[in-house]
Amino acid sequence: MKQLLLLLTALTFAFVACAQMQIPRDISRILEKAKSGKELTEQESARLEQWGESMEKQANTLDRQTDKGKLQVQATTNKHNPCPEKAELSLLPSLTRDTYVEFAQSLMAAYGPKTGDLQKLRLMLERSSKKTGGADMGAAFVMTGAGSASVYAIAWSAVQTPDDVLTANNLGVALKDMGEYSKAIRVLQYADRLKPDIGLILCNLGWAYREAGDNTNATLMFEKALRTAPKMSSPYLGLGLIAQCENNPLKAEQYLRKALGQRYSAVGFGAMKQAQAAKSPSQSQGSQPRPLTDEKGDTEGVEVPDLPVYEDIGRMAGQEQPIKRYLSSLDARKRQLTSDLLSVSERIRKQQLRASKDPDNAMVFTRDFSKEIMLFSDITELLFGENSNYGQALNQGAKIMENNSNLLEQHMPTITQLMEQSLRLQEELTALLKKLEACGDNEYCQKKVGAEIRQVQYQLDQVMFRICKEQKRDLESSFSAGCKNYTLVSNALKEAIPDYYAFTNPIIERMYAPSLNEYYNLYREMMTVIHLEIAAGFASGLPGYADQLNQMICVEPEPPEPPGEASDPELPSKKKKDCPLGENGIGGGIGPLSFELSCDHVKLSGGEGLLWSVKRDFNKHETTIWGGVGVKGEYGNGNLTAEATMGVEVTIGQGDAVKDVAFTSSVKAGVGGLAEGEINGRFALEGGPSVDASANFTPPGISDLLPE
Repeated sequence: MKQLLLLLTALTFAFVACAQMQIPRDISRILEKAKSGKELTEQESARLEQWGESMEKQANTLDRQTDKGKLQVQATTNKHNPCPEKAELSLLPSLTRDTYVEFAQSLMAAYGPKTGDLQKLRLMLERSSKKTGGADMGAAFVMTGAGSASVYAIAWSAVQTPDDVLTANNLGVALKDMGEYSKAIRVLQYADRLKPDIGLILCNLGWAYREAGDNTNATLMFEKALRTAPKMSSPYLGLGLIAQCENNPLKAEQYLRKALGQRYSAVGFGAMKQAQAAKSPSQSQGSQPRPLTDEKGDTEGVEVPDLPVYEDIGRMAGQEQPIKRYLSSLDARKRQLTSDLLSVSERIRKQQLRASKDPDNAMVFTRDFSKEIMLFSDITELLFGENSNYGQALNQGAKIMENNSNLLEQHMPTITQLMEQSLRLQEELTALLKKLEACGDNEYCQKKVGAEIRQVQYQLDQVMFRICKEQKRDLESSFSAGCKNYTLVSNALKEAIPDYYAFTNPIIERMYAPSLNEYYNLYREMMTVIHLEIAAGFASGLPGYADQLNQMICVEPEPPEPPGEASDPELPSKKKKDCPLGENGIGGGIGPLSFELSCDHVKLSGGEGLLWSVKRDFNKHETTIWGGVGVKGEYGNGNLTAEATMGVEVTIGQGDAVKDVAFTSSVKAGVGGLAEGEINGRFALEGGPSVDASANFTPPGISDLLPE
């Protein structure tokens, strides 16, 4: 209904301007009420929707005749297209200081009626202690999805402070996220002229061009941003998505890995997986790729047991029971882990169902630790996936077993022929024994038939000897193949499991939410137990082969050694670290609003309910909010020195959740070139791709582990 109201409001102004129709009186009254920010009744909403449907065909025709219509249609199309089609960008004159102010005023006039509570918003802006307060408030509105309110608030500051580069930057990002690509580019170009070669502004220009489908100019802007601010990650994300659209999976993966190593992006992670899948087999060959993060923790307490598996047949005989007991202990642990995972999952689900609005009318955005989950998923895939060293060992072992099966199949006709020959000789021997019985006391007959019996028995013994040799050869072949298969997989697993714990320990430590920390400790152990069970399963058939081979040896074998026991694996959990911001986090102001930032949530409050009264009409994008908190001194666990200025990077994505929170000693490196005074106490927007264009990255869950 919100989208319909916005469309109808735009249609109203368009039709009145063109003088092509007469609006019904009741519709006119309802529209005036909607524009004033008042809530409509159910009857009024139904009447407005009915009238809107009747006008849809005319609206579409009018939209196609106007540049604004083209932008709206293109924004809708691009929203679901990971490779946006090229929009027709308007050729508008460059903004001067005066025309920038006029343009900002026109944006206030256009977006003010769409905010949902213009009167309260205007009052809050007028109470702001700083002229740039609206630009900072706009960043807060981005978090809530209130696009019209964001544009209006930032435009208010643009009128007050036309020379402020952060205000112009934020206005460009807000317009871009509303699908106003031509206007966004025009404003960002003005910001670039105010202060040239700022990585943040160049990158946002790149995103505006990219969303408009202009990959050529987007590439130029992203590359220029990297030259001026090489530490930024967002340009790599943009270049990677463009490379993917241009069907260059190698380049796409290269860029996206650089981006994802520094920041979270569901769109980028999904695109990287698509790029990896699109590579040819020859391009995928080579050593196991490195994880997105090189950070490695300790592996103290991680022990992978050695099963009693030996290539010596005599030692392998009699080891069936120890391996069975080991498999039984793994199965019991897997059942317990399944129960624990389901229990923790239910606890997390209930926590997520809690209301996001707390008693003091604040708006709370729970951090979902998407970056940590992405890194965890990446490491899991790299160490246990098809292209991992372990995955390659599984494939090589499978080929060894397949080759052995083919060899046994080739031997089968020979064994079958010998078995048939054995049956014929046994039948012949049975007949001769009856003939011998018929000889009675005739000594000559007995000697003659006895000689025939000895000859047939000799032939039968020769055939049985050949059968024994063939069967023994096949058993030895199967035993050897099984040992090689187990050794390949087991050795790879002994490398993968310690690496798994080493790379994921720092990640799990940063999962400050206790239930999530517990869940991924359990998930990691479950993943490990499953693969240990796979390896043990390969070993379980070897004692049987060894026992059979021992029985087929003509001489009595040396007595086997007493069976060994396999200890249970040692797989410790990793507790979460203490939040570096302390138990209560830190706080600050965003114009008349206030924020509270901790390791597991971001809380916006103040404004006398303004956050809940404005309309949420943004197209969802992965948007990053850079904040120079402007506080000095020690916070939390003393990670900030007295001279350091806190830099905060908050990434907002799908599901109204905080996808990532990063802290730096200075925010200057992230925004690329702004002076300390320009960012302290301010908030800057950095654009990103539409979340609807993502491959819908799903965190690893229990269903990935349990059999179907």
